[in-house]
Amino acid sequence: MPVKTPTLTGMILLAGCLAMLTPETARARHEAVSAHHGKTAHVSRNALAAARRKKAALVKRRAAQSAVIAARKKTRDEAAKDAAASAQKARHFSALTEQAESELSSTEAQIALLTEDIAALTARQKAQAEALARGRARLQALLPVAVRLSRYPGTSFISLSGQASEAVQGLSIIAGLARATARQTRDLAAQQVLLDKTAQTLAERNEALQAARGKLATLRDRNARLSREATRAQEEAQARASAAQREIASATEKAGNLEEAIAAIEKTQADIQARLAQQAEALARRHQAEKAKDVSRQAESLGAGDGVSRGGGQGPVSGTVLTGWHQHTESGPATGITYTAHASAIVRAPCAGQIDFAGPFRSFGNMIILDCGHHYRFVLAGFGKLSASSGQHVGRKAVLGAMSAEGGRLFVQLRAGSKAVDPRPYL
Repeated sequence: MPVKTPTLTGMILLAGCLAMLTPETARARHEAVSAHHGKTAHVSRNALAAARRKKAALVKRRAAQSAVIAARKKTRDEAAKDAAASAQKARHFSALTEQAESELSSTEAQIALLTEDIAALTARQKAQAEALARGRARLQALLPVAVRLSRYPGTSFISLSGQASEAVQGLSIIAGLARATARQTRDLAAQQVLLDKTAQTLAERNEALQAARGKLATLRDRNARLSREATRAQEEAQARASAAQREIASATEKAGNLEEAIAAIEKTQADIQARLAQQAEALARRHQAEKAKDVSRQAESLGAGDGVSRGGGQGPVSGTVLTGWHQHTESGPATGITYTAHASAIVRAPCAGQIDFAGPFRSFGNMIILDCGHHYRFVLAGFGKLSASSGQHVGRKAVLGAMSAEGGRLFVQLRAGSKAVDPRPYL
C-alpha cells in the first residue's frame, strides 16, 4: 500500500496537541486522576463498612430469632408439662370422686340388705316368741297336776279311784304324761335358745346398720366437701380467667391501631402472668399449696395453646382471594390476605385457641384476635356478625361468625409475636 504523507493541517493539529502537554497540564491531569482514584477508594471503604454493618445486623437478627425460637420451645414444653399435670390432677380428682361414689353406693346397698335382714329377723323373733308363749301356756295348765303326780303318783291316783287295777293303769298314764311334759319342756328350752340366738343376731345387724349409716353420713359429707372445693376452685379460676380477658380486651380497645393492639395484648398477658405468679408465691407462703399450684398453672397456661398447624388450603371463609400475601398495595406489601367473601358466608377458626378480643375495632369493623398459643395469633376482620366472644375457647374450624348478607371482604392476618407472617401454609 502507498504510504500517505501527512498534510499540513494534520501537522499543525499535532503540533498544537503537543504544545498543550506542558508540565503544568500534565501535573493537573495527574492530580485529577489521583483524586478520582481516592474518591473511588472512599466509596469502596463506605460500601465495605455498610456491608459489614448489614452482616452484623443479620447476625444479630438471626441470634434474636434463635432466642425467640428457643423461648417458644421452652414455653411449649412447659405448657405441655403443665397440661399433663392438670390432666393428672383432673384424673386423680375424678378417681377420688368415683371411689367416693362407689363407696357411697356400696354402703347404701349394705344398708338396704341389713334393713331387709333385720325385718326378717324381727318377724322370726316375734313368731318364735309367740310359739314359746303358747307352749308355756299349755305347759302351765298341766304343771301343778304333773308336779303332784310326779311326786306322789300312787297315793294321788288311789285317792281318786280305790281300785288296784285302775291304779296300775293310772300309773302308766301318769308316767306317759310325765314323759310328754318333759319333752315339751325340752322343746320350750330349745325354742328359747333359738329365740336368744335370733335376738343376738338381730342386735349384731342393728349395730352393723348403725355403723353403715354413720359411714354413709361421713361419705356424704366428704363428697359434699369435695364437690364444694372443686366448685369453689373452678369459680376462682373462672373469675381469674374472666378478669384477665376483660383486661386484655380493654387494652385492645384502647390501642390506636392493630400493631398497638397486638403489643398491648402481649404486654397485658405478661403482666397478668407476673401477677398470678406473685399470687401463687403468696399462697405457697401461707401453706396453701393446692391453691398455689392452681394459680401457677393458670398463669403458665396463658397463651400456651398448641400454636398453628398446617392447613388444607381452604381458607376460613368461602370466596376468592382479592389481595394475596405481600401483594403490592397503595400502602406497601400486604400484611395478610383479603378475601372477597360470599353473602352470609360462615367464618371458621383457622386454629384452636382462646379469643383475646372480639368486637368492633377502628376501621376494621367487627374483628377477632384468636390466640393460637406460642405467641401466634390470627386476626380476622370484616365480619357482618360475631358468634364468639372475648375469653371463649374455640376449636379449629369452629364458627366465629358470618359475613353480612351482602358479602364483603374478610381480612386475615397471622402474627408471630408482633411480626406479621405468611398465613397461607396455616389456612
